[in-house]
Amino acid sequence: MSILGSAVVLIWNDVVDSARTEFYEWHNKEHIPERLSLEGFLRGRRYRGADASPEWLTVYEAADLGVLTGPAYLERLNNPTPATLATVKHFRNTARSLCRIEHSVGESNGAYAVTMQLQKAPGPKDDIQDFVSTQLFPEILARPDVVAVHLFAADLDASNVKTNEAQHRGGVGDVPARVVLIECTTEAGARAAARQMNDADWQRLGASHSPPQVYTLEISRLGKLR
Repeated sequence: MSILGSAVVLIWNDVVDSARTEFYEWHNKEHIPERLSLEGFLRGRRYRGADASPEWLTVYEAADLGVLTGPAYLERLNNPTPATLATVKHFRNTARSLCRIEHSVGESNGAYAVTMQLQKAPGPKDDIQDFVSTQLFPEILARPDVVAVHLFAADLDASNVKTNEAQHRGGVGDVPARVVLIECTTEAGARAAARQMNDADWQRLGASHSPPQVYTLEISRLGKLR
């Protein structure tokens, strides 16, 4: 599969203009390596969207949800490095979701990613997974430049834990309950997938959604082989 493991951390953020250089220095050389030093963290990827809002998307893939709710990760979140504290205070428009993989198709990774954040209205019936897996994803995968499609479901309790790092993170918004992520090999494919996602009748499913955002891969790093 194009996703390693069965759980992911998804983080969207902007950074104030004056801290962009420091953000890249920290994220490339400290933060991603630090996270991938934890047992069960399998890969870290960061994307940037030239016209996306928020501008950056980071994806950490983990062996399972237990890794993301376990003591090692929580210890790191409650004891952030000085560089982490100095950088995350400059975050804006931040959203962070700890998710399990609900549905995933594809065995390759694309240079472009499209994300859509979903919120489900309260109610006993939930048709989102069925709609995504039987209608939306097959239609999007019909394009030759789409190589993988994913639906993630958030663990809302875990995503909302108020760690020391979270309390210093700037501009924090709501946790997306579900996330659709599409991987493409061309920008044209990503833009087309975004239109298909946006045109879907989410209201019929009792869901609200943010506008889909298109991102380009900046860095990908694997965790240590153990």
